[in-house]
Amino acid sequence: MKTDFSAPPDSFIGIWNEEGFSYLFFTKAEDDYVRIQICPDGSTFSSRHEMTYHDWQTGLPPQGITLGGLIFVPCDHPCPPPDAVLLDPSVVFGDGNHPTTASCLRFMEEIIKTETVQSMLDLGTGTGILALAAAAMGVEHVVAVDKNRLAFRTAVNNVMSNSFSTVIEVYEAEARLFIDKPFDLVAANLPFHVLRDLVTMRGMATHRFWIVSGINQEQAEVIQGLFDELGYIVGKQCAVPPWVTFTMAGRDDRKTLLKNWYPFRGVKQLS
Repeated sequence: MKTDFSAPPDSFIGIWNEEGFSYLFFTKAEDDYVRIQICPDGSTFSSRHEMTYHDWQTGLPPQGITLGGLIFVPCDHPCPPPDAVLLDPSVVFGDGNHPTTASCLRFMEEIIKTETVQSMLDLGTGTGILALAAAAMGVEHVVAVDKNRLAFRTAVNNVMSNSFSTVIEVYEAEARLFIDKPFDLVAANLPFHVLRDLVTMRGMATHRFWIVSGINQEQAEVIQGLFDELGYIVGKQCAVPPWVTFTMAGRDDRKTLLKNWYPFRGVKQLS
């Protein structure tokens, strides 16, 4: 199926490609357009679903949401509070309501407040919410990466809405292409198989701190074991079943990690 096409209808939101499937989002049914314009070469139009936006994801409430010491409000907020981060989730993951996003933001706040974090890599950025938060927290250089075209475009729009274009670079690419470039902090809210492959890649140990999420407890233990082989130490772990989020620090930062990262409610300090 085509992934780039011209003159889409006004109802078209975007396309999501994943594991051999393409998902097209419209604000109203466009069956004829899909059959004629998108699948003229015999590609299979397998199914269609009608749902409300709330059925797909919660979305930001009109008054916004507070996470990691920041206020995130919808991009169309009539009078956003001072220093609020504007966010349009579109239909992309990362509206702040998922426990993995919330846990990553809480850990980010603590690390950036206690450590010198001048650069951050956000792998699987989605809406760009973690990258936006890093910029709002004062990180000077942020690279946000997502291989999905719709996520890339959504993140770019959110960066522009917040005037963070000089701080945040957004790339449509695979995470592995950036893993050998050193950053103070890496945030990786990704599926298990992607994380497992990343941790075994050359250049992985060039980063000072990691925040890892998007996996369950059993998977977290596997990933932590791979980090341990590289000389990293586990800092803190937050479990909101089935999801686990944890932090890692490299050899040079382990003492600082254990000394400065104070636990907060819902977080388990590991030895």
